[in-house]
Amino acid sequence: MKRMILFSATALCFLQATAQQDKNISAWYQSQVLYNPAAVATGAEDYSIFTNYRAQWLTVPNAGMRTNTLNAEFKIRDGVMGRNSFGVGVSAVNDQTGDAKFMTTSVSIPFNYTIALDRNNKFSIGLSPGFYQQSVDRGSQTWENGWTGINFVSNPNAELSLNSSYATIDLGTGMYYQHTTRNKSSFYAGYALNHLTRQKIAFSFGGDKLYMNMVVQAGADLTTKRRDFHVQPSMIFFRSGVSYNFTAGCSFEHTIKEGSEITNINKSTNVTYGVYYRHNDAVVATIGMKVKGVKFGLAFDANYSKLSQATSSIGAVEAYFKTQLYYKKMNHRGKLR
Repeated sequence: MKRMILFSATALCFLQATAQQDKNISAWYQSQVLYNPAAVATGAEDYSIFTNYRAQWLTVPNAGMRTNTLNAEFKIRDGVMGRNSFGVGVSAVNDQTGDAKFMTTSVSIPFNYTIALDRNNKFSIGLSPGFYQQSVDRGSQTWENGWTGINFVSNPNAELSLNSSYATIDLGTGMYYQHTTRNKSSFYAGYALNHLTRQKIAFSFGGDKLYMNMVVQAGADLTTKRRDFHVQPSMIFFRSGVSYNFTAGCSFEHTIKEGSEITNINKSTNVTYGVYYRHNDAVVATIGMKVKGVKFGLAFDANYSKLSQATSSIGAVEAYFKTQLYYKKMNHRGKLR
């Protein structure tokens, strides 16, 4: 019964929004490059690795969705003392859902160039070539789950004539701006366009094309009167065709142990927690910790949309892990310190 409710509600949402499945994680603010290639390696660290696991629709048997994300970012200084830099990375997302094992894999190589406009402002522009692949297990589809996109088919062999997978090139681009104030507060804003190639969903000769995906992101890390307490509001907005997705909220960061700001030899220890609102979908609660350059945390989506009858309001559970590392510094004698 839950599966029927979930299918009916999902189909209704798709028909109303003419939506397409795309990248979506609740901890997006931990790795902005997932949606915007201009954001690669724009943080204070020289290189980082981010991995995320998301399990969705856990209460619905054989209809759950799991998503694995891996991002790696590397900063290359433009000159020994230059404030400009190149950024290059790898971004991979794989998800699978349903009895038919519908799977989407997206792999890209984002790169950018960051210009220091002055001591307080930076501007980046980036490009992200890659590939996009989808597949489905046609043999597992029956009358109950054999949806062709137009109607149900009672003969499984009719579906076997369709493509079980396809792969195509993908391309994205974006711009990213950062501002730092005198009291060490920071702000960022980004704009990106993904699926510029508008590749065909080539399961059949009559397949539609992906909509171009527009992403707007913004946020801040606000220093308060207490040095050990930061406020971090953020938002992200997607638009694909006539459908859209908007998420906004705020995290709070407490510094338990303060590290060194210049040498990065002593690492800080921080605890973060926050609440986010995803329009017409869910309320997201997050908690995380940073210990010696390593971040890890959890996110929980409390679903309240039309799918909540099937999901029992348990939208998704998510866990992330991120390392933030620095190149070893050279002292005035040319030795590593």
